[in-house]
Amino acid sequence: MTLWDRRFWLVVGLAFFIFACEEPGEIGLELNPENGVFVAKYDEIPINTSVIQYENILSDNSTRIDNLNQSPVSGGRLLTGNYSTTDFGEFQSKGFTSIYLSKSGFTPDEGFIFDSLVLSIKVDYLYGDNFAGNKRIYVHELAEEIKIDSLYLTKNSTSYIEQPIGEFNIDISAYDSARVDTVYTTRLSDELGMRFLDKAKTDTIVFNNNLDFRNFFDGIALISEDGNNVIAGIPAESQSTFMRMYIHDAVDTTFFNFIFQGWDTTGVNITRYYNNITLNRTGTPIEGIPDYHTEYQTNNELSYLQASAGIFTKLNLRPYLNFLDTIDHLVINRAELVIPVKNYNNFFEPPSSLDLYVTDENNKFIEIYDSARMSISYATVGRIVYEKEKSENKGQFIGNITSYIQSLASGTSSDTLLLIGQTNLWNSVSIVNQFATVKDDIVLRIYYSTLQ
Repeated sequence: MTLWDRRFWLVVGLAFFIFACEEPGEIGLELNPENGVFVAKYDEIPINTSVIQYENILSDNSTRIDNLNQSPVSGGRLLTGNYSTTDFGEFQSKGFTSIYLSKSGFTPDEGFIFDSLVLSIKVDYLYGDNFAGNKRIYVHELAEEIKIDSLYLTKNSTSYIEQPIGEFNIDISAYDSARVDTVYTTRLSDELGMRFLDKAKTDTIVFNNNLDFRNFFDGIALISEDGNNVIAGIPAESQSTFMRMYIHDAVDTTFFNFIFQGWDTTGVNITRYYNNITLNRTGTPIEGIPDYHTEYQTNNELSYLQASAGIFTKLNLRPYLNFLDTIDHLVINRAELVIPVKNYNNFFEPPSSLDLYVTDENNKFIEIYDSARMSISYATVGRIVYEKEKSENKGQFIGNITSYIQSLASGTSSDTLLLIGQTNLWNSVSIVNQFATVKDDIVLRIYYSTLQ
């Protein structure tokens, strides 16, 4: 008889017994737990951990249309910048995007004259170890196409012309995450702007079709200056992120917008954008990871997570199954996973939440295909949330995973291998937050009842 069978008949038998009795005291259900049939207990079960590096992290941030509801799923961020930490090494991100004509049929008369070409970006995310002073972000013209029908990963990159067509000089100290209008604007190359205007005058087809326009202009790359020590996140599909060309004639001044929105009104992907992310682990505790998807034990007491760079902590819940073997007639009341966070620099806040991804025997995500939406997600068993304690640099991730723990106990699930990572990774990377945890302090808290 299985553990689940034993529990079922235990509960059924107890129910008959209760209904046959006139007083609770007859079956030992008194206020004093010492006299009860069931007794509530609590245990903390240490969880085995290891570190792995995942090879293929989705980086394509372009909005997709939900084919079932015909609505956009979610857009992402262009991430540009760099920083270095002793735990993880040298981190760098470069943002690449094609652009989209905001309207078709742009046919300026011969009398129009070029004034300026500007790029506006909204910044809604910063991460790094230096939020002071000015940070320079260079704008480069791409030298090759970002293909609409390709899927981009963090390891992918697109070549760009070395000479910038513009640059931002951003005062990071003035950034305010609570503001919705943290927008920066810079003037781009006059040569590029005049090239746009001349093309619109001489080849109107290009400005009537996004495919033809992409063949004419591949897009841009946002590359931060070395030593910026901060990552800037730019929501590409914000109304505040766009390229604008100003022109005038003898009687009128007007402008034309180029935007980065990833889809048109029919749901067709007409632009693509993604981030190239690299991590140099030389000289760090995770330098010795032998190969992708291979478990690694660090030589210190810590485990590490930076999902944007493919670094994950793996959890093995086999100790919980061993615990079940020691107790008869157990009923789970509540189960919580607790992951403490190592002290961190104020600028390196951990993610706000983590998903618990099911992994196969090769330490890879288990993919779930939704045929109705024609989309892929990853199998998860729960979500844990970061709780910051009173101390400025301490906290823990904690989450209720009772249903999952019950499924392991009943035998309806045998998935005991999990990767912890930033939420919704199948929708691409939009943050780069990292953290380290004391691996021996990761525990499963079990609140349960058992026969006395």
